[in-house]
Amino acid sequence: MNLKHFAAATLAMISVVSFATEFAPVNVNVKKAVVYKPERYSIAQGATISNQFNRYDITLTLTKPSDKKPTEMKIGFNAGEFGFGSLVNFMKIKANGIDMSKLMVNSEDVQPWKNGKNAGAVIKLNFDGSKFDVIFYMRPDSPVLWCTLKPSADTIEEPEDISIVHSCIPSKLAMNGKKVIWTGAPYNRELVTNTRKLGMEPKRKGVMLTKDETSLTFRDATFDGSSADKGQGPVWMYLDHSAVQSAKVFNISNWTAWLELKLNPALKEHKFAFWQQKPRISNADFEKKLKNEKAAFTR
Repeated sequence: MNLKHFAAATLAMISVVSFATEFAPVNVNVKKAVVYKPERYSIAQGATISNQFNRYDITLTLTKPSDKKPTEMKIGFNAGEFGFGSLVNFMKIKANGIDMSKLMVNSEDVQPWKNGKNAGAVIKLNFDGSKFDVIFYMRPDSPVLWCTLKPSADTIEEPEDISIVHSCIPSKLAMNGKKVIWTGAPYNRELVTNTRKLGMEPKRKGVMLTKDETSLTFRDATFDGSSADKGQGPVWMYLDHSAVQSAKVFNISNWTAWLELKLNPALKEHKFAFWQQKPRISNADFEKKLKNEKAAFTR
């Protein structure tokens, strides 16, 4: 091979490698959200965040008051049938003794967000002067929805206290005919962290997580996602403990599993993340995915 041909072959090889490692940009669309029974809501604003690997829909809703119920604010998540989806409150924040559901919000409190190649949306919350930005974003190279909670630039004061509860339905909501099975068999919930595997705990007993448990796979040993009748498979969370004072997980014989976090009120930034997908995936295949795509699941 002469020098000219060698140079051409080298350039072609570089082009192939470059193409293989080039990812499509993240797409973000912030607009009015489509919700069930829209007449019930005064605010329904959404953000769709997607890349070539996955898609997440985040919604900010505020119900209209009624004779029976006051207004209720909620941040919703949709990326699959169960998991962190619409049947649960996937994230409930409480600060200064004020539950997030009691906050008043506007459509303008959801805005597009971008930092380099990372893109998503920011939701602004005001807990009686303690203002926070909740940022949801994706990277071009990862199927994960990365998240950051931090004080807003115009916050007035540090909160006296702040906590978060994350809830999910691992793999499947079991039914007995048309009736939901809320507790007991056939649920066989598991939590797999990067250091151990936890089985179900009795009643409402919680287990404290250690500071090095950053990878959390919520799954079910019976509904392992291996076939259409075995549920949707696992969902996953990343948890950075830097701003966490305590983390307690409730992995019981129940339709939901949940994680209770107490944060440092003086936090500068709290980092976490979610993963789930609409196509069914088995517990075993997700274990392989987490291992083989380690960089994509690492912050």
